[in-house]
Formats: sequence, structure tokens, C-alpha cells
Amino acid sequence: MSSSLSSSLLSPALITNATTVTNATIDEVPVLNSKGVSLNSLGKYNESIVYFHKVLAIDPKNVLALNEKGNTFGGLGNYIQAIANYDKALAVDPKNATVLDNKGVVFYHLGNYTDAIGYYDRALAIDPTVVFASYDKGNALEALEKYSDAIIYFDKTLALDPKHVLAMIGKGYALDKLGNHTQAVFYYDKAKATDPRYIPDLTNKANFLDKIGNYKLAIIYYDKALAIDVKNIDAIKSKQQTLSTINQTAPVGS
Repeated sequence: MSSSLSSSLLSPALITNATTVTNATIDEVPVLNSKGVSLNSLGKYNESIVYFHKVLAIDPKNVLALNEKGNTFGGLGNYIQAIANYDKALAVDPKNATVLDNKGVVFYHLGNYTDAIGYYDRALAIDPTVVFASYDKGNALEALEKYSDAIIYFDKTLALDPKHVLAMIGKGYALDKLGNHTQAVFYYDKAKATDPRYIPDLTNKANFLDKIGNYKLAIIYYDKALAIDVKNIDAIKSKQQTLSTINQTAPVGS
């Protein structure tokens, strides 16, 4: 787990722009939130956060803005600020399953899978039909090499959403680790047939995890990408670089 997190990844110009809003009104909040969410979905984090600052200048307890602002900082790899915003949202709405799950994802990315599962369990206790919490718990169990348990949660995810491509891939990876290669290939092929657009996301996620120092999890995502496409050049090269980094940072004699 990397502890070298910056306190802010926003430029001074953006912070100034975001914090000097005085003319917006409560009626504008839905539109401002919508714009911020749309920019978040496009990965335009520095732009999106400006809108959430505007909302929070009007309504400091707006849970949607606090949650999405946390997601924005998470996308930037600034997990200190992400957690701070999730905690503010939970202070307003302690039983918000979405925020609890998102906070769990922070710990997952940092390699603290046990704490991540704790937040996923809290989300599922509130609403066991939350698809993303079941999937995320499966991922965390997989990272802990508890593959049989992970499959249980990937199955729960697929029962709620039969076309959940990432759950198919996760289940395939777990089956492969358990030695059931035939069934693993079945789920990999099913994922590819359902929606191949998700497949490049695996390498992108791995690259992000490598960037924040979670090399173990990065390797898992490279392996998932390569299980589906063994000729994925980006995944091959990036995995080699991550393995090289692991070897360089490993303690002598390990």
C-alpha cells in the first residue's frame, strides 16, 4: 500500500474558480451536479470538481456532490481527499450504500482489502441488491486469493445483472486460479461476446493501479486482460514493466 498521497492534485486556478462562486442559487444545484457527474464519467476530473465545489458552496451537505467529489479525487489518485469527502457524505447520510461502497473502493485500490470488504458488507447490509457492492466484494476476495468465496459474490452479481461483463471476467479469473480452466474460458468468452468494450478497461485499470503503487493488483488486472486476449501488446509490455518495478523494489534476499 502506497502512503505517498498528495494533499491536492488540482491547479490553483481551478481551486480559485471553484471557490469564488457567489451568484449560484439552490435551483441550479441539480444542473450543476449533472454537469459534474457527466464530466466525471468522461474522466475529466479537474473540470468536474469545479461543479461540485459550486454545489457545495450553495449546499454544504449535498450528499450527491460530496460523493461525486470523492469519486473525482479517487480518479485523480488523491485518496486522502476522497475519504474526507465520503466521510462528510456519510455524516449526513450514514446509511448511503453507494458512498459506503465507494469508500471501500478507496481501500481496495490502496491494497487494504480487509477494510474494503468491511465497507462493502455495510453497503450490502443496507441493500443486498446493490450490484456494484457484490461485484466489488468479489474483487476484494479475489485479491485476497479467496477464490471460492469470490465466485459466490460474482454469482450474486450475475444473478442481479446477467450481463455484468466484469463479474464474468472476475469469475473466469477465479475459476482459472482454482484449476477449472474450461469453465474459466467459458466465462472469458462470454464476457467478450457480451460487450468487448470493457476489455481495454482492464489494462487501463491495471495502468492506474501501477501508477498509485498497488503493483500486486495491477498484475491481477493485466492477467485478466491477457486471459481474454493473449496478444494484447499494451498489457504485455505494461505487465513486464510492473514486474520489473516489483523486482527493483523488492528487499534484498526476499
